[in-house]
Formats: sequence, C-alpha cells, structure tokens
Amino acid sequence: MDKPSISFFCPAYHDEGNIRTTVENVIATLERVAGEFDITIVEDGSPDNTAAEADRLAQDYPFVSVIHNPVNLGYGGALKTGFAAANRFEIVAYTDGDGQYDFSEFENLLNVWDGTSVVSAYRLNRADTAARVLQTRVFGVLLRILFGLKVADVNCSMKLFPRRILNQIDIQSDSAFIDAEILIKLSRLSIKIDQVGVHHLPRLHGAASGAKPGVVFKTIADMFKLLFRKEKR
Repeated sequence: MDKPSISFFCPAYHDEGNIRTTVENVIATLERVAGEFDITIVEDGSPDNTAAEADRLAQDYPFVSVIHNPVNLGYGGALKTGFAAANRFEIVAYTDGDGQYDFSEFENLLNVWDGTSVVSAYRLNRADTAARVLQTRVFGVLLRILFGLKVADVNCSMKLFPRRILNQIDIQSDSAFIDAEILIKLSRLSIKIDQVGVHHLPRLHGAASGAKPGVVFKTIADMFKLLFRKEKR
C-alpha cells in the first residue's frame, strides 16, 4: 500500500524551548509514515525567540517553511493560517508547537483512517490543571447540547483531515473555537469523525494561554455566532 502524502503545520507561540524538539519529532514520524510531506511552522508573533528558532529549523530542513504573523493572532488565528497554508498534499495534519504531544502517535490516527473520514484524537490523560480539565469538559457538554457534536475531546491538538474534505467548508473562527467549528461543519456534511486516544505530556517550556479570560470570551462569542448562523459551510 502506498504511503500517504501529508501537509503538516504547527502553531508556535512562546515555544523557543519546545519548537525544535516538536518539529524534529514530526520529521522522524513523517519520514517513516509518509510518501511525501511538507511542514509549516506558524510563528504567531511570539515575544521570545520562537521566530529565530523556527527560522533555524527552516534553514536546517528544506521541507520546513515558516509563516511569521507580524502580530499575535491567537490560537485560532494561527490555526486558520496553518489550514490555509497546508494545501499541497492529500492529508492535512497538525499538532501544537509546545511539545505536549508525541507526534509518533500520529501513526495511530493513520491506522484508523479509512481514506475518507476525519480522525480526531482524544487525550488519554490530561497534563493540565484541574481548572483546565473542567473547562474542557464543560465546553464539550455545551457542544453536545447546542450542536449535537459527539466528539470526546474537541480541542485535542492532533487531527487528520483529507484536504478535499476541508475544502468543502469555510473556516471563519479566529478564536480557540476553530476546532469545534470545523468538526461541527463537517458533521453537518455527514463526514465520519473517527477518534483515537493519544497521550498528553507536560509542557516543559513557556506558558499556555488557553485559560485567559479574553481567550475564553472570544471562544464563547464565536460559538454563539455559529449557533445563530444558518449555513452548513
């Protein structure tokens, strides 16, 4: 069986201590499981040395490129940029640049992929605070009630999408709601969403921003925008 071709991207913010290990883990995995691949780092206006580290990776590996957002667009904005850029090959995949996922487990997603479905990972464990875990669970319950979305861990940052399926929807969210928006819109198109467990690792460097009040507010605002829009795409 031919190996698939994969366009991978990762958002990176405050990840100067994480991005090289993350990307080199991705490279080792894709060299094993993919026929062809490319890698895009979306450097999201980091105030530390993430930009320089990303540029060094692009110098070291010809299949790595970097998009520099001149200002911080936030997680959703960085993912939106990445989804637009990862358009060369048949599969689009991503994980975060913070090193909290072992990308070698992406092979588990490929093993359950049937060639047409989306594969969304869920965390077998959570290397987060109790408050973040509770926040995620409440969010998941709201998505099930408001949209009928039955996905175990919507914001788990390891997913596999066929490019032609992503091309069927219009991604609008700039907030952390983007993961949910994509899965909701694909489920409305009756696209099958397979799920597989992966491990979640502690963040060794930098600080996460997902629990900040401004991030949460924007996520909720985008959720209700989609709820009251009528279009499927």
